[in-house]
Amino acid sequence: MNNDTRFDALIAAARPEKSHPRAEFTDRVMQSIASPEILSSQIRRMNDTKKETFIMKLRHLPKFAIVAIAVGALLLLSTGVYATYQLLWPKPEVTVSAPTTSQNGREEVAISFAQCGDTAMAQRFELKRNAIITSDQIAGVVKGQCELKAIGAWSEKEFGSEIRNRMLPHGTEPYDNEYARPSMASLLTSRSATSLTFGGLEKYHQSEKTLPTTENVRYFADGMQVKASDIAENSPVVYIVKYREHMTPKPGCDNTHCSISSTLLGEELLAVVKLSLPFENYDQLAWQSLTEKMVCTGNEADTCLTGYIGGIDLFMGSDAKLNVDGFVYKEIQGVITKIEGPTITIRSSSGTLFTLVPGKDIVNEFNTTRTQHYNNRKIEVGNSVGVRYYEPKDKHEKTLTSRNIAYISLQLEMVSKGDPLNAY
Repeated sequence: MNNDTRFDALIAAARPEKSHPRAEFTDRVMQSIASPEILSSQIRRMNDTKKETFIMKLRHLPKFAIVAIAVGALLLLSTGVYATYQLLWPKPEVTVSAPTTSQNGREEVAISFAQCGDTAMAQRFELKRNAIITSDQIAGVVKGQCELKAIGAWSEKEFGSEIRNRMLPHGTEPYDNEYARPSMASLLTSRSATSLTFGGLEKYHQSEKTLPTTENVRYFADGMQVKASDIAENSPVVYIVKYREHMTPKPGCDNTHCSISSTLLGEELLAVVKLSLPFENYDQLAWQSLTEKMVCTGNEADTCLTGYIGGIDLFMGSDAKLNVDGFVYKEIQGVITKIEGPTITIRSSSGTLFTLVPGKDIVNEFNTTRTQHYNNRKIEVGNSVGVRYYEPKDKHEKTLTSRNIAYISLQLEMVSKGDPLNAY
């Protein structure tokens, strides 16, 4: 008895005694199959003297077996058992419109789509009048920041960039702190067998930095881990360092307020990430040349300036309303259209007029007693102010008073801290 016949006999012998054959069903099945060999051809022995290709082997199998193999392969692919490819962080993507002129006469762009890791981008960006870039550079700078945000979000997850912030029971307990942090965009200026050197940036008072390398340092580009040699000298990079610090509470600390001094114990290079755009797109002052415009909290029809924008406090109210049931935090910004003693009228980005009545003449007070501290800059019609206030969620009053105003500030147009204090 050959192996094929013996296998057929074993299958037949395994049939339960109480089972009843169904001849009609068997006949229909047999008539639908071209070859009468079912089991013997499916489990047939391959000729040892003849090498058969995978396709030749498949041709020996009946249709239902081929379908089963195909379904199995599909399941392997869909469940990830088969080798899969996945980026360590999503490829940064951002769509930037052509520049237009904003309501206050500055060039601005709209962001119609952005995927920057876990961080959302503002809806619009406005170019400051004292910007160090031009409007045709806006798209590259926004895309560069999108990439930095995606890498930063991945770094947080991958290296646990968690800064310890614990309460000190008696204000006298020193402790060691360990955390990872990505650098600013830099250039890999040189390398040796045991170290990497990253270029300094004079305008940020950042000196050149050389860090030792070990076999544990990892290298990345385009969301994938690569070899160290894949990142050439003079490539724009971000490097991730683990810092160890000794934290010492100063006298007088309690559970609420504490001043702590730190001593650096050591630093370890963890990773180097190659950036995908030319270095100038990651320049911090280029990024600070843009003002972000996002939806105002509590006033969805308006946009508020945010990001790198300066301000001078004009009025500080109370946050007491924050704890009143039904009251929520809101914000509005606008251009001053009228000043009448202690009353200020502003026009928001949607064209809505808000009347501010803080209870005292904050404009005259600033223009007469504080202006000398701010290069004699005075508040006038056409300047922009920001307002934070509290009111019931379902209310939208257009007159805000000292009863619910928490903060009023004069907004400044600055790229860096050393710039003149120009009102926005």
